[in-house]
Amino acid sequence: MKRFFFISIILFAVSSCQINSDLMFKTPKNYEFDQPVEVTYEEYKLSPNDIITFYLYTNDGFMIIDLQSMGGFGPNSNARVNITIQVKYLIETDGYVKLPTLRRVKLAGLTIDEAEAFLEQEYSRDYIDPFVIVRVVNRRVIVSTGAGGKSTVVELQNANTRLIEALALAGGINDRGKAKEIKLIREYEDSLQVFKFDLSKIEGVEAASMIVQANDIIYVEPAPQLASEALQQWLPVLTLFTSIVAAYALVVSLGN
Repeated sequence: MKRFFFISIILFAVSSCQINSDLMFKTPKNYEFDQPVEVTYEEYKLSPNDIITFYLYTNDGFMIIDLQSMGGFGPNSNARVNITIQVKYLIETDGYVKLPTLRRVKLAGLTIDEAEAFLEQEYSRDYIDPFVIVRVVNRRVIVSTGAGGKSTVVELQNANTRLIEALALAGGINDRGKAKEIKLIREYEDSLQVFKFDLSKIEGVEAASMIVQANDIIYVEPAPQLASEALQQWLPVLTLFTSIVAAYALVVSLGN
């Protein structure tokens, strides 16, 4: 009975141990990953939660004058003057953004060039030869370089930031990271796309030229640390077992 009691305690303690509990985004063995896009320099497409800096000029941008320095002119003005408007707006979760005089227009899914052309057409109803510049100011990705559960938020300054560049901006692959097990997770419409990259071979460089998008998650799987983690997990068990054995020995000695 006593032997059964001790064995039960040990089995319970062992079952509570979790080796490599910091691993994230596990996929089944036969998981079918999405294929990286073939276009190396894919244009960035506006996404929900992007914050855009918006500039509107008239007269096709010729002789740009700041709105405040002019005193301001309203739409439908026949004067050949220039109007400059700068605003920052959030693209909402439904893909729409509220802009001056246009109210809500959908920009999500458009490239920067497409968004500028679309807004120039919309503003042409009120302004003379409008010229629009759109910039995204909060593009960022989350990068885990293989150091367990630690991650870094990387701001993307360039429109065509590649996967390999995003990893470099985050400090490169950690000593524990597995270069052959890199996942890029992306929200696409109502589903998730998961891409897998192997940078341990030269052949993986071409695929790693894939352009990252805002809110992508780049995850480098960490290598197992069986010895150190097993020791950390077993220390409480060994301490408990030692205490039980000591208590049992004390009870036996007192009984004698």
